[in-house]
Amino acid sequence: MELRNLNTFLRITQLGSFTKAAKELGYATSTITAQIQQLEEEIGTPLFERMGRKNVLTPAGQELIPYAQQMAQLSQQIEYLGDPKQREIRGTLRIGIVESILHSLLLPLLKEYRQQYPDVSVSIVSAVSADLFDMLARGEVDLAFTMGHTLQRKDCVLACSHPEETVFVAAPGHPLAKQTRLTLAEVLDEEILSIGENTFLQEEVYKMAAECGRQVRSHIQTESSLALLELAKQGAGLAFLPEYMVRTAVQAGDLRILQIRDFRLPFHVAVFYHKNKWVTPQMRGMTRLVEEYWKKGQ
Repeated sequence: MELRNLNTFLRITQLGSFTKAAKELGYATSTITAQIQQLEEEIGTPLFERMGRKNVLTPAGQELIPYAQQMAQLSQQIEYLGDPKQREIRGTLRIGIVESILHSLLLPLLKEYRQQYPDVSVSIVSAVSADLFDMLARGEVDLAFTMGHTLQRKDCVLACSHPEETVFVAAPGHPLAKQTRLTLAEVLDEEILSIGENTFLQEEVYKMAAECGRQVRSHIQTESSLALLELAKQGAGLAFLPEYMVRTAVQAGDLRILQIRDFRLPFHVAVFYHKNKWVTPQMRGMTRLVEEYWKKGQ
């Protein structure tokens, strides 16, 4: 059984297309098809069902994924045992990340990461935490930067984490901005800018509203935490965001953190990888930089 065919199989499952996999790997589509046919003959069962233009994994194909991942990881480890040049950190690091963490944590670190590991290509995709765990399970990303209360998962390993706080912020001219003894109920009576669906922040604000007997009033919803930040600066409503994301705007006087006497919502920013994933030097390098960043108190 050729490792090349298993690698091709994995890329098809990750990209969802024979054509995309062929383009990325530099093969003709016919070559990709021949490799999968050879793999299917060796295993003795179809791995994909051809439904028109779509190729859907069979149960056997689904079952093969973790085995193929393990073999690919073992192959990488063996390469690092040989020629010292093979031990130089290179390759690709695939990161899945919540958008607010991307802009507030990862982007400031990328320049330093590239300086330390110039031969590593970094691929970044933004998604909500629940989707990121699914991407880890499918082998689509190497590291997932999540936010929320989750620090333990049976299928994942926690690489590092950091405690954070959520805050409500308003433009300086907002009626609540100068008050110092607000209640959560008073805040939730105001227009709340809403971010995305199925996000940690959205779930928490709706949960708090229900506990206070309130309904969230939100006429503006966006998938972008950066857009939410700008809208809050413009006075379009209150924003509910991680404190690390609003810090610069607060220091510049563009936003104010509301002083709410009966509210506190701590959470964690956490970096996970799948339990079946071999921890590559690329991954170790990134998690080390993140830990150093947090230790400096940034």
